Amino acid sequence: MNPGASEPGGPQRLFVDGAWVEPDGGRYEVIDPATEKVVGLAPEASRAQVWQAASAARAAFGTWSRTSPQERAAVLDRAADVIQRDLAAHVGLARAETGATTATARGMQVAVAAARFRRYARGALEPVETGLPPQVNEAGPMGRAGVIGAVAVRQPVGVVTCVTSYNNPWANPAGKIAPALAMGNTVVVKPAPQDPLSVYRMAAALAEAGAPPGVVNVVSGAAPEVGEAAVDSPDVDMVSFTGSTAVGQRIGEVCGRGMKRQLMELGGKGAAVVFEDADLDAAVAGIGTTFSFYSGQICTAPTRVLVQRRGYERPAAGVRAVAGEAGALRRPPEGRGPEGP
Repeated sequence: MNPGASEPGGPQRLFVDGAWVEPDGGRYEVIDPATEKVVGLAPEASRAQVWQAASAARAAFGTWSRTSPQERAAVLDRAADVIQRDLAAHVGLARAETGATTATARGMQVAVAAARFRRYARGALEPVETGLPPQVNEAGPMGRAGVIGAVAVRQPVGVVTCVTSYNNPWANPAGKIAPALAMGNTVVVKPAPQDPLSVYRMAAALAEAGAPPGVVNVVSGAAPEVGEAAVDSPDVDMVSFTGSTAVGQRIGEVCGRGMKRQLMELGGKGAAVVFEDADLDAAVAGIGTTFSFYSGQICTAPTRVLVQRRGYERPAAGVRAVAGEAGALRRPPEGRGPEGP
């Protein structure tokens, strides 16, 4: 369980350099979107505290990056064990923070997080060197002809800031934290302000699993300044962000000034493409069972359906029936579509 909160639903503290720290900016309420009740109180970090977390990650990087892959894998595996041990409590919190059903919170949030820690525990043991095919260079002004070989070597970047989305406070952070730690990086995690409490549970699991102080740091806040500090700290080498395009553009500007590496997943929405020779009943069933999942707040939800003109009517009628809105879909204008006029 989370030692950073004195009681379930009580005031949460920041996790910096292996310690639970009182926030400079007080706390704000985390609201259950399904019931509009208060789930708990999340800490509001100051800019100084965010930079302190990045500094702790920088100090821990040297030692952690030199640990053996086996040791890093063991930490990630043990973290998965701890998460699964406290599965029921984690599911309850995830359900409350996100408004998800119990089945979704269990199967697609907490369980996926544990699975990602296990997957990247195996990834820590994968070879870091890959031979590249020889390249033949012809003779020219720069020298004689020759055959040049090369080896691609994967190395840790350094301190990675992980800015996570609100729609899955377990799977999304785990998908950033676990591969970063597996490779030998250290992290500063800035959770979405709507549901940060689950991420503190993840930090507690990693600490219990043996992650050294400073390797994992979590700083939350509802103010934009918290996220900005997590990006512009001079100790941060890379930013992994999932969220809106507008915020991604701003992060790109800041990272560009310092030549920091970036990994962005921005505002995407899935599209279903249906051709006339498809199994139209199966297509409608697939679209109908997934487009509204999570209230459409997931990047893989097929909230757009592109249908070949000659096969348009059946899937359109089927999706209308599922959506319950006869006017929700419109036939594409004449003269347009994959087949033209």
